[in-house]
Amino acid sequence: MEKVIQEFQEGLLWKIEEGSSLVIGVTQSAIDQAGTVAEMDISDSGDEFEAGDWIAEIRGKNSVVDIVAPCALRITERNEELLSQPALVEDDPTGDAWILRAERIDE
Repeated sequence: MEKVIQEFQEGLLWKIEEGSSLVIGVTQSAIDQAGTVAEMDISDSGDEFEAGDWIAEIRGKNSVVDIVAPCALRITERNEELLSQPALVEDDPTGDAWILRAERIDE
């Protein structure tokens, strides 16, 4: 079965849903808006959020792009590599440079 990438937050973010599991990342549009990525901040594994809550951000030379939860979720894994090398998100934003993995939780 092919994975379907869905854009959200005005086309700045993408998600892949498989049952209650989610993978969340940023689109090329978000990177273009931020400019050269200098820093990323990603919430910790185990943290729980409601839909619309801030879960991460990208700080670039042009602006900051906030990443918000598309639904109530619990973070199960964050891409640690992006914390130490944030510019990697520019190389493959819809592939290896995913931001976090999460589990949907009931609201």
